[in-house]
Amino acid sequence: MVLILPDYHSPESEEIWTRRTEFLYYAFQPIVNIHTGATHGFEALLRGYEEAGFTSIQNLFNEAYADEVLYSLDLHLREKALSALYSNPAFAGMKLFYNIDNRVLEMPNYNQGNTEKFLKENNLFPLNFCIELSEQHEFSSYNHTHQILRDYKEQNYRIAIDDFGTGYSGLTLLYHCEPDYIKIDRFFIENINADSRKKFFVANVVNLAHMMGINVIAEGIETAEEFFVCREIGCDFIQGYLIQKPCPEINLLLIEYPEVLELAGRHLRNDSGDKDLILREIKYIQPITLDCSAEEILEVFRNDLTVHNLPVLSASMEPLGILREDDLKKYVFSPYGISILQHKSSSQGLESLIFRSPVMEVFNSIEKILELYSMNENIESVIITENGLYQGILDSSAILRILSEKQISIARDQNPLTKLPGNSSITEYLTGIVKDHTDGHICVYFDFDNFKPFNDKYGFRQGDRIIRLFADLLKEHWEVHKAFTGHLGGDDFVLFYSDRDHNIENILSEIRKLIQRFEEDVLPFYNSEDRKNGYITSKSRSGRKKQFPLLTISAGIVYLRDLDTNFTSEWLSEKMALLKKEAKKSPTHMVCEYINTLSEDPASAKT
Repeated sequence: MVLILPDYHSPESEEIWTRRTEFLYYAFQPIVNIHTGATHGFEALLRGYEEAGFTSIQNLFNEAYADEVLYSLDLHLREKALSALYSNPAFAGMKLFYNIDNRVLEMPNYNQGNTEKFLKENNLFPLNFCIELSEQHEFSSYNHTHQILRDYKEQNYRIAIDDFGTGYSGLTLLYHCEPDYIKIDRFFIENINADSRKKFFVANVVNLAHMMGINVIAEGIETAEEFFVCREIGCDFIQGYLIQKPCPEINLLLIEYPEVLELAGRHLRNDSGDKDLILREIKYIQPITLDCSAEEILEVFRNDLTVHNLPVLSASMEPLGILREDDLKKYVFSPYGISILQHKSSSQGLESLIFRSPVMEVFNSIEKILELYSMNENIESVIITENGLYQGILDSSAILRILSEKQISIARDQNPLTKLPGNSSITEYLTGIVKDHTDGHICVYFDFDNFKPFNDKYGFRQGDRIIRLFADLLKEHWEVHKAFTGHLGGDDFVLFYSDRDHNIENILSEIRKLIQRFEEDVLPFYNSEDRKNGYITSKSRSGRKKQFPLLTISAGIVYLRDLDTNFTSEWLSEKMALLKKEAKKSPTHMVCEYINTLSEDPASAKT
């Protein structure tokens, strides 16, 4: 593969740069679906620059820019990257994310068509090639750049903004280039699980991107905790050492990464559980592709008067947006409109009429979809995908129906006094815990001590206030620790944590604080004499008068690790109840049992 420079360069210059490029090669890092682990594409990362005599990639490109060979070098490197990745036929349908130095567009010999020629020669398509623009260099002319990028998009190339949030182009670049992807820089992803400001920033970027029909890639994911937060706030794809380091050996790259699917499975209990509701209400409208003629599209609208928006898909069945009936008719009935649409070489074809409708994965909560829908009054529907593939659309009425059905279902199961999830939700959560053989779980059963004597003396209304008080403490605790809280009824409550997010020692400390806080907060419910005495006098179950200590709480705690499939939700429920009884006899009002087994009979598992 020879580097060819323009005629205005000397043979000596061409020889020097040719020698340098002989050292350059690419390593590839997968970009995968955050829900399934399926590989969406690979980023090509340049290697060998030190052997070529440069201290950094930036130093290499700076010198190429100064010598006015940047575009020629870039073309040469594109061919290297494409040839290397697609030497494996299994990757033919995947995307190559290729970084270009923005200054390429300023080179005197810059012209379009070279990449398309190479793709055709190798039976590849423009959809395979995604151009990554970095914020690191400011564009000299946005008008000129916008025109070039628009030309690329009309040829069906994909555009990504790399290092989003770190450069000085920012929202201006986002506005002008209308990308298909935004790549959130590693700075914002690192320790995002422990930094609320980063989480807030990325969540809002994700919302903005989805409203514009743009996919979001989280770069530099290194820990499971970062993965969980990125999935929670709606990132579509991930890239980083957690999945695979950049690899120059093509045969070591995979078409899917099971560890991501496993992580997503571990995270499912934190999901909304709205998928079934969404799939029931989704409306499947037969999509069109860019090669459909204007007559074919108008015929679709004529044959079904209930259809006003048509989803538009790429050749690889990825949603590009929607074609609105009103937009098409206005264009067709304008002077020369139908002729322009029929002219395949026109730059004002069907692509120019596509509205970038929001695209959301079916795994999202209906509340998130509604939030996105309500952010833009021009949005008529949301395209729903599963693993990136078109499933159908949701319009406003469908979204509201799902929301209403969900709220009714929640209200039906809620405890009427505390509004906490009731027995059905608790049972469902317990079932999810025993099916999860990867995460550890901390399960807590709370029960009031001496509650009946309190009710007998102060009445059920005061007793209900005490119950609501503890429920409020649990809700407050849940918001901080993202635990699941439930109310079994009466004075019985449950709390579930994942040890993915929490350390058992810290949790035990928090439970002690919660018990102490409750003991302090219930004191005003007693009269001054009982508070002074530290007990109340009431009748026992046998009818005799007896002194009872003031209210406190006992907690039976089960810490589960590495369960095998013999464990059931019924066994876990019974174990929690048994430990709660033991806790009532303990001076600390707490008993914790640690269960870690892959082979023992559940009934005999002991700490």
